[in-house]
Amino acid sequence: MERFTPLELATLIARWAVSEGATEAEVYIERVTGYRVVVRADQAESLVTMDEAGVGLRVAVGKRVGFAYASSLEKEVVRGLAREAVKLARSSHEDPHWEGLPEPSASYPEPQNIYNVGLTRVASETLMENVKELLSLAKEKNLTVTMAEIGVMRIERAIVNSHGVYRMDVGSFAYTFIDVLRREAGITTPAVLVAESSRVSIPDIEALVEKGAERVSLCLKRYKIDRPAPRTVVFAPEAFSELLANTILYSLRGDNAVRKRSYFAGKVGEQVLDSRITIVDDGVLKGGDNTWRFDGEGVATTTKTLVDRGVLKGFVFDTYWGRRAGQSSTGNAVRTGYTSAPKPGFTNVVMAPGDLSPDELLEGEVIVVYQVQGAHTTNSETGEYSVLANPAIAYRNGEPLGWVPGLMVAGNMYRELLERVEGLSKQIVHVPVGAYLPWIRLSNIVTAPKT
Repeated sequence: MERFTPLELATLIARWAVSEGATEAEVYIERVTGYRVVVRADQAESLVTMDEAGVGLRVAVGKRVGFAYASSLEKEVVRGLAREAVKLARSSHEDPHWEGLPEPSASYPEPQNIYNVGLTRVASETLMENVKELLSLAKEKNLTVTMAEIGVMRIERAIVNSHGVYRMDVGSFAYTFIDVLRREAGITTPAVLVAESSRVSIPDIEALVEKGAERVSLCLKRYKIDRPAPRTVVFAPEAFSELLANTILYSLRGDNAVRKRSYFAGKVGEQVLDSRITIVDDGVLKGGDNTWRFDGEGVATTTKTLVDRGVLKGFVFDTYWGRRAGQSSTGNAVRTGYTSAPKPGFTNVVMAPGDLSPDELLEGEVIVVYQVQGAHTTNSETGEYSVLANPAIAYRNGEPLGWVPGLMVAGNMYRELLERVEGLSKQIVHVPVGAYLPWIRLSNIVTAPKT
């Protein structure tokens, strides 16, 4: 039986697509292997062996573009994929903006700490031992583990196109997330989610359980807020990341800017956020969750400043949308695996730290929002949001007053990040997957208690 490396197979598929009539072809192959353990209700529920591989094929017939994928690397299967993709392209409408697939980049980076062979060889028994440790530590702290998962994986990526792109990359990845609550003195706290990921090691289980226990303990006492009012709110990085993704990051995508769906369209060079806010997309960040040598269409990853001290500097682009904007790719073509064609997206989003200490973040009367629910309902184009803050903890001069059940928080993220920023923390927190953010303190945020 013939055996091909991913690059050899990708080259064959590209050639088959051209022989079927494609004027251009791009082949993306991905294989993920590893293990994950799922925990539910204080019990290890399942051990899952991961071994998934597939290929995504994008072709052009003139200005007609088609995409197809297969969940197999068998030669007979992918031979038919070439015919299918070309057939889809021929039946599609011409895209007058199509200017072709990318050429190879002049050079490619060599990022650090994205692969550890030892991590890829972790046995399933090791993960089970980590789960036992997690459950034991949680029990010691009177926590109920409603859900948890620990996983390790090896990720292999290959991309070839008919313009000479020919690239291979291998990475490792490990993650742990824990959802915990506590029942004590007639109070059941909200479930608190804590998570961590790493490219080179299994996250520290003890540190995660400790973090979960600390946040749960803040919810053992309730604090009543009588009426809706504008209040000072501190968003923890985990909560802030969700609001950021559905507003600011949406508007920093080049496709949304070109289609005038971005709040920032036409505003390059203007002050769009508070002068304390700098946002960088760093595709070569050491050990970054989404650090790779090349993006989803084989263009070299880079570091680019999108917002510099509040001033809009630019957007993230893949090749297609970069050309439509009269620019080039920024190395930000992303895929959700081999089943999707590339589109503009983010690698590692890094926001510069501020100058506030933990005590300064909590001065006066503030509401600290650790998690939000409903961020997906945000109007990305206008910035309007209304979310459930859960848990939300009231503080007075650094002292926790208690959990505020059912607190709704609403506003406009674009306006608030321009006009209502009181400060950012000195500390940057890693929020899986791919965000590195400070805590942020905002004034006059609409809050409404549960009625």
